[in-house]
Amino acid sequence: MVSENEINKLVNRNGSDLVTITLPTHKMGEESKQDPIRLKNLLSDAVSRLKKNGMKESDAEDYLKPAFDLLDKPIFWSHADKGLAIYISENDSDIFKLPYEVDAEVYVNKHHLITPLLPMLSMDGTFCVLAVSRQNAKLLKCTRGEVDDITPSDVSVSVEEYLEVEPEKQLQFHTGVGAQKAVFFGHGSSEEDKMVIVEQYLRELEKGITKVMRERKDPLVMMGLKDNLSLYKKINNYDRLVEQTVELNPDELSDQEIRDKGWSVIQKHFLKDMYNSLEKFSEKTEGRVSNNLGDIVEATIQGRSQNIFISRNEKKWGVFDEEQQTVHYSSKPKNGDIELLNWLSITGRKTGSNVYLLPKEEMPMRSTVAAEFRF
Repeated sequence: MVSENEINKLVNRNGSDLVTITLPTHKMGEESKQDPIRLKNLLSDAVSRLKKNGMKESDAEDYLKPAFDLLDKPIFWSHADKGLAIYISENDSDIFKLPYEVDAEVYVNKHHLITPLLPMLSMDGTFCVLAVSRQNAKLLKCTRGEVDDITPSDVSVSVEEYLEVEPEKQLQFHTGVGAQKAVFFGHGSSEEDKMVIVEQYLRELEKGITKVMRERKDPLVMMGLKDNLSLYKKINNYDRLVEQTVELNPDELSDQEIRDKGWSVIQKHFLKDMYNSLEKFSEKTEGRVSNNLGDIVEATIQGRSQNIFISRNEKKWGVFDEEQQTVHYSSKPKNGDIELLNWLSITGRKTGSNVYLLPKEEMPMRSTVAAEFRF
């Protein structure tokens, strides 16, 4: 998960040769073996661009060393996701694996290309859903359209499995049987005995889940029955656990249905302001919304834009004339041109706007860019 702070660091980075390299990657198969070759070709392009800016070839290769180093790291590529974004400046480098595809691209300018990361802020990145169950617990990594089971292999996912792995727990916690081996759901097990064992099982589950989540740093939504959710909340140690839960039995739902329920919570929890703003466009609030890029650029520079929406996978090339405060468009990039939607994203974040990248079908008025103004 890419954080606001990480994006802000890129937005505020200064330099004349800030390099951004993006490429689609593959998790497995023959295509995945070609990914390092694709990166090598993009690096050759980046070296050429730096040379045009006056850098010696050897200096350019040294400048790009953090990216060149990836070519000889097979473990890095074996854990690839769907996309890769590499950011390099004179003193810093940042590498992000992305759960969605990005274009193969090299961008060298006085600012980075941040739009490949912005879908993460409108939750096109990943979130996780934990099915808290006594029979079939699972941890699912989700995006809006996909779901993968990433349950740690070393945790018990049911009370029954937990007791098979830790048989002494039956003797330790079953107070009414003495030395006789107890069956968890069998005759002689009191409700008090059962809840003690359930809590112990969930404590072991929580350790494994929290270890994974601290590495991922994704928001975590819980789904389960009320008693199980209450117990897990009490013992949870992961700081990005979403307060709102889904009170349903996950054992009765498919992974896709669990993902959809989790997404509804994510929308309400993280994207409330975004969806409230989108409603303003349907209300056609006079003078407070626009889908004209020139008007939006002007308002953003003046600090009047509150929420900016940009269509994913679209680009607008040109230059901004600071003296005339006007935008000049190009049908294709020419020397000196910038990607205007990316530039607008950076300017917006610097002047206090929220910037969201959305699929075209979710954009206000199906436009390429739209904004809600403060005044």
